[in-house]
Amino acid sequence: MIRIKRASDRGYAHFGWLESRHVFSFGSYFDPDWMGISELRVANEDLLQPGAALDPSKHQDLEIISVILDGKNLHTDSLGSRKLLQGRSLQLLSTGTGTEFTEQNASLESSLKMLQFWVIPEKNGNTPRYQSRKLLSREGIQLIISPDGRDDSLQIEQNIEMYQFRLHHKSCGLPEAGNGFLYLLKGELEVNGSVLEAGDTILFEDEPLISLRGISKAEGFYFTLP
Repeated sequence: MIRIKRASDRGYAHFGWLESRHVFSFGSYFDPDWMGISELRVANEDLLQPGAALDPSKHQDLEIISVILDGKNLHTDSLGSRKLLQGRSLQLLSTGTGTEFTEQNASLESSLKMLQFWVIPEKNGNTPRYQSRKLLSREGIQLIISPDGRDDSLQIEQNIEMYQFRLHHKSCGLPEAGNGFLYLLKGELEVNGSVLEAGDTILFEDEPLISLRGISKAEGFYFTLP
């Protein structure tokens, strides 16, 4: 089964210094049909104004994935991590027993655009840790997060895999899973006969075959989920 959420149907919040769009229920936005899928609970697109920062917050037993799309993000946390990441970068914060952190737009001139995904770990009470890496710009599909850290992917405390795809007039299949989630970042993409545009998302439940065809420089992310 496939369920599609169009970009225009996402939740929206505007605080002046921050604009945020929510695929799943988050904050004051509530959609009973989109509460998450499997262990994926949050899928937000955030735009921070120059110099703005998310309020420091403490979380535990969460795997927080951030994709820096455009701009400069300064990540700091109670583990002692202080990392400046620019566009096309990926970070994974495993909050474990408890970690306080914040994300800040390190530029006073340009906006910061990022995605954030929250995943429930396989077990509670893990040792907190922080990881980051650059995203590659080649065509095709690449593994970027996995439970075993293979192929230079970041290692997550859950039985999920996250892939980045970039397709320009090319077709391919995606790894099968009991559940899946696809986020289209750019371009147009045909997925099992349905056409997606930038910001659209799909939930897959017991879908045996997933076929992609890039219509116009399609780029996005795909999760396999338990």
